[in-house]
Amino acid sequence: MSHGKNGQEPLVRGPITPGEVAPDFELPAIPDGGEPFSVRLRDLVGDGRVLLVFYQDDGMPICTSELRAFAQEFETLRAAGVKVFGINTNGIGSHAKFQERDHFPFPLISDFYGEAVRAYGFWDPVERKSRRGVVVIGRDGRVEFVLPHFNPGSIAAFEGVFRALGLLGD
Repeated sequence: MSHGKNGQEPLVRGPITPGEVAPDFELPAIPDGGEPFSVRLRDLVGDGRVLLVFYQDDGMPICTSELRAFAQEFETLRAAGVKVFGINTNGIGSHAKFQERDHFPFPLISDFYGEAVRAYGFWDPVERKSRRGVVVIGRDGRVEFVLPHFNPGSIAAFEGVFRALGLLGD
């Protein structure tokens, strides 16, 4: 990890913006009831879009609500060729317990060192973990849509994600 002057935390970028090339990553993930496996973004984007749901902590009420919102619409997303992943800085063991408890129909990616979280601009330097947000990555590997600070209680925010995916009319 690179540090700024005097060993301080590096500068924190704002959330990635539409049109940018999505930073590639290779990280461990765990599906519901399955074994951990490696996820490489470059292997996912060619045959469909990718929806990354950044969240703060496994098991926290608002984060659980955030992931449940996408779990409820998982079949619609899958039918549209969208691959959904939750991602944060919790370890794979924490993710496994969270999956055991809540049974999300999509894998949870462990970005333990926060490299992808930082690259996508969702790092919270005060809390030292991910912020909430949603990123849609197109088949070409470019960011199509970003919703920073996703609020799972906001119907408008949720509709915005589905509109960006072309799953909701204007």
